[in-house]
Amino acid sequence: MAVDLHRPRAAAGAARPMLDEAGREQAREAGFDPDALERAFGVVADAVETGSVPGAVMLVGRSSGEGVGPVAVGYRAILPSLEPMHGDTIFDMASLTKVMATAPVAMMLVERGQLRLGAAVAEYLPEFAEGVPDERRKQVRIFHLLTHTSGLPAWRALYEGCPDRDACRPAMERRLLQTPLEAPPGTQVTYSCLGYITLGLVIERLTGAGLDSVARKWLYKPMGMDATTYRPDESLRERCAATEYCPLRRRVVRGDVHDENAYFFGGVAGNAGLFSAAADTARFARMMLAKGRWGGRRILSEAAVEAMTRNHTAHLNEARGLGWAVRATSLDSSSGDLMSPSAYGHTGFTGTSLWVDPERDLFCVLLTNRVHPSRQNEAHTSLRPAFHNAVVAALA
Repeated sequence: MAVDLHRPRAAAGAARPMLDEAGREQAREAGFDPDALERAFGVVADAVETGSVPGAVMLVGRSSGEGVGPVAVGYRAILPSLEPMHGDTIFDMASLTKVMATAPVAMMLVERGQLRLGAAVAEYLPEFAEGVPDERRKQVRIFHLLTHTSGLPAWRALYEGCPDRDACRPAMERRLLQTPLEAPPGTQVTYSCLGYITLGLVIERLTGAGLDSVARKWLYKPMGMDATTYRPDESLRERCAATEYCPLRRRVVRGDVHDENAYFFGGVAGNAGLFSAAADTARFARMMLAKGRWGGRRILSEAAVEAMTRNHTAHLNEARGLGWAVRATSLDSSSGDLMSPSAYGHTGFTGTSLWVDPERDLFCVLLTNRVHPSRQNEAHTSLRPAFHNAVVAALA
């Protein structure tokens, strides 16, 4: 069941996204109160009506069944012209790349005996600790990269001074591998894109292939996630939601990764660069809810899923799994107030979000293009928890 609802901002007060009878039956079969679930979709429709986000696609469900949605509201582009949002719109997933590509591929390498969480990063990437005065870099482990406890800073413009995108990556790698730590490894959580770019380099070193090709072979192709890819080709670009107007690129970004470091890395990086649609993201969520199984085959081991979603940093300043954010008892989680403490999820800077609650057998996909046409829009930070609260409340 897919619902497309397009209306300009001036149409505030129009009817909420309505589920047809088949959709209402799907909601009932999945264990939702249809009226309450429509109210949850209406929370996002309100955000579109008031201009908080240009558009969105929602899909919610359980470990079995097709889920309810995708429900599309608003526009996937407003510049240079209005284009309505559709349920199959492909989004720049931004930091959801970390949990839908980099972290699961890293865990698959752990399962294959090629990578150890307790090993020093320098064991796989010697230049990470060579010729650097900070001896603490030798103590950074793969576990630290996955849990954002490496001591690396959150972000750095690795691309600064690069005159040519095609020749930029070697210089960016050198700059990354010489970035000083801001804290001793394992002492605090600092959400670090640099840590995940480094992890992507480790994966490429171990596999001898690009992160994009490994993720496609090991994850997306076996799961039938045909709309999930790095660097969408021309056949997919017209389905992509627009992101920001970028002065550096002198255009509205669409079908190219929004994140500047990932863009100058060639479009493939451990922190960002993945594109996906709501239906594919829901497949990934159901695989996680099923403890690593999809379509009768095993994608991840149950042990890997358990390790990824456990709170490894309860003694520190933020609850983190291996890649995933863990809700725990946080009052500031984008998951809202009603998901269980065992819920885990992730968000993306472009406006994307995925939360999974194994205790309630629930997943919520909320994909928006909130950075279109400018990243100055911050209204999505309150939209996410409001939507998730309303979805949990709709469970019958």
